[in-house]
Amino acid sequence: MSSNTPLLLYALLAVVALIVLIARFKVHPFVALISVSLALGIAAGMPLGSVVKAIQDGVGTVLGFIAIVVALGTMLGKLMAESGGATRIATTLIAVFGERRVHWALMFVGFIVGIPVFFQVGFVLLIPLVFTIARRTGLSLVKIGIPLVAGLSVVHGMVPPHPAAMLAVGAYQADVGRTIAYALLVGLPTAALAGPVFATWIAPRITLPAENPIEAQFIGNGGSGGGVPREMPSFGISLFTVLLPVILMVCTSIGDVALDPGSPLRAALDFVGSPIVALLLALLFSFWSLGYRQHFTRDQILKFANDCLGPTATILLIIGAGGGFNRVLIESGVGKAIADVALGSHASPLLLAWSVAALIRVATGSATVAMTTSAGIVAPIAAATPGTSPELLVLATGAGSLVLSHVNDAGFWLIKEFFNMTVPQTLKTWTVAETIIGVAGLFFTLLLSLLVGGCARPDAPWIDVTATLDPGRTPVYEGDAPMKFDFLKDMRRGDKFTLSVYSMGAHSGTHLDAPMHFIANGAPVDQVALEPLIGPARVIDIPDSIQAIDAAELNRHDWRNAKRVLFRTRSTLRGWMDSAFHKDFAYIAPDAAQLLADDGVVLVGVDYISAEQFGAPAPRTHQILLGRGIPIVEGLDLRPVQAGDYDFIVLPIKVRGHEGAPARAIARKRGGN
Repeated sequence: MSSNTPLLLYALLAVVALIVLIARFKVHPFVALISVSLALGIAAGMPLGSVVKAIQDGVGTVLGFIAIVVALGTMLGKLMAESGGATRIATTLIAVFGERRVHWALMFVGFIVGIPVFFQVGFVLLIPLVFTIARRTGLSLVKIGIPLVAGLSVVHGMVPPHPAAMLAVGAYQADVGRTIAYALLVGLPTAALAGPVFATWIAPRITLPAENPIEAQFIGNGGSGGGVPREMPSFGISLFTVLLPVILMVCTSIGDVALDPGSPLRAALDFVGSPIVALLLALLFSFWSLGYRQHFTRDQILKFANDCLGPTATILLIIGAGGGFNRVLIESGVGKAIADVALGSHASPLLLAWSVAALIRVATGSATVAMTTSAGIVAPIAAATPGTSPELLVLATGAGSLVLSHVNDAGFWLIKEFFNMTVPQTLKTWTVAETIIGVAGLFFTLLLSLLVGGCARPDAPWIDVTATLDPGRTPVYEGDAPMKFDFLKDMRRGDKFTLSVYSMGAHSGTHLDAPMHFIANGAPVDQVALEPLIGPARVIDIPDSIQAIDAAELNRHDWRNAKRVLFRTRSTLRGWMDSAFHKDFAYIAPDAAQLLADDGVVLVGVDYISAEQFGAPAPRTHQILLGRGIPIVEGLDLRPVQAGDYDFIVLPIKVRGHEGAPARAIARKRGGN
C-alpha cells in the first residue's frame, strides 16, 4: 500500500462527509466545512494546534482578498440597480436588438450587469425587467428569463472580476487580464448556447400558469423594470461605470506585455489594475456617475452601501471556510498525495479541474464551494505540471462548478419560485441550461487550449539559472569545504578514457537546503517533496543598494500570491556567483522570512550561497523557513532572467540522509509577462 493511500482515503471521506452534512442533514456549509476540516487534519496526523492554525491561516488568506472584492462589487451592483443604470443598459440593448431578438439582448444584459455581483444578487436586481418585457411583448418568461440567467451564471463562474471567478484566479495564480480575455472567448458562445438557443427550443415545450404571484407584485409596482423613480443615467456612463474595473485590469495585462519590468508606467498600471484598486476606483467613480449625478444624497448612498453588505455575510463565511479546508488539505499532505496520483495518471489538469468541481457542485449544490474546494485540490497538481495554463484552469473549474444544478442548489429554488414553475419544469429548463453551460464551457476551454497552448509562450526557451561549478571562480562560504576537481584519467594525456573526481561541500554553487540543515529531526534532502521544487515562481528584483531584504523591503514588491519567490539582488548585478566570496551579500531578514512562511510560500531562492546574514548571531531565517518545511535554493545565477513570472524547476542530487546537495535549476518565461 502506498504511503499516500491513507491520506487519499481521508480526503475521500472528508468530501463524502461534506456532501452528506450539507445535502442530507442540511448542516450549514460554513459549519460543515469547519467541522470536516478539523476532522481531516486530526485524522491525517497533524498536531491539534496546527490544525486550528491551518484553518485560521486559510480563512484569513482567502478573506483578506475576496472579502474586499465582494464588498466593493456588491456596493457597485447596488448603486447600478438603485440609480437605474442596470435598467438603462438593459433597455438600450433591447432597443438595439429589437423585440424579436430580445432574448439575445437579455443574455448580454446578464453578462454585463452580472460582472460585479453574485448570481442571486444580479437575478433579483434584473428580474423586474424580465417581468416587464414579458408583459409588454407577450413572450414566455422561459424564453426571456433563461438567457438572462445563463448570462449571469457564466459570469459568476468564469469572468473576473466577479468575486467567485476571482477565487480561482487567486488559487491558480492566473493573470487577471488574460483570464478576462479567455473568459469572453469561452463565455459568450457558452452563454449563447445555454441561453437564447436553448430557450428558443425549450420555451414552446413549457406551459406556465397564467398567473404569477411574484410577477404581479412587480408589475403592480409600476413595471418600470427596476422601480427607478427618476430619470435614468445615460447608457454610455452606465456601461463605462460597470466595465471600468475590467478596463483597468486589461490595461495592466497589456502593460505587462508591452512595457519593461522597471518602467514607472508599468508599475502604475499594475497598481491601478489590481482587482481591489480597480473595483475601488470604479465604486468611487460610481458615487459620482450614478450617485451625485443622479441627485442621490450622501445619506442615500450610505444607506445603499449598508443595505447590500448584510446579505454577503453568509457567502463570505462559506468562502472563508472553504479556504480553511484548502489549507488543511495542503498542510496535512493530502494536496501533495492527490498531486502525486494525478501526475502518475497523466490526467489532463483541465479535465481534472472540471471533474472535481462538477462532482462537488452536484453533491453540495454550491458553485462557490465547488470552485473554492476544487481549486485547492487541483492547484498543487497544476503547479507540478509545467505547461498548464492557469487562466484556462480558472475557466475549466468555473464551468465544472456550474453543471447540473438541482434541488440542493438555492439557485434552483430561486428560479422555480420567480418563474412559477413546477420542480419537473425547473429541471427541464434551469438544470439543463446549467448543464449546457458546464459542458459547453469545458468544450470551448479545451478548444481554446489547442489555440493558445499552455502557460508559456510557444517560443519561450528553458533558461539555465545554475551557477557553473569552477574551483577557480565559484565562491565558497567562509569555513566551508574547498572545491577540488581532478582527472584520474584524461584522454588528453593519452589515457583511453576520461575519469574525474570531485571534492566539495554539499552547499557549493547552486544547491538546496533541506530542513535537516537547521531543524532537529528535519527532513534530509532525499526526502524533500518534488511539489515545491517544480512550478510557477516569481523573480523579484531587489535594488543594488539593499543588503537586508526585510519585511518593509519585501512589501515594496509584488510577491503576494506567489508560491515560489526568487530574489535577484546585488549578487546578480555584481556577478558575485562567479567571483571570490563576499560577506556583504544581500540576505533575507527573519521578519521577511516570517511573512513568506505565513503567506504559504513553498520555496524561497536567492542568488548567493546563503540566504542568511553573514555573521548573524542565530540562523533565524533558515530556522523560520526550514522549520515550516520550506526548502531554500541558494546560489542561483539569475543573470539570464529579469523580474517576472517563470516556470521553475530545481532538482538536487538525491543524497540519502544529508542536509543539502548541489542542484540544477532552470526557468522558463510564463505567458503574459
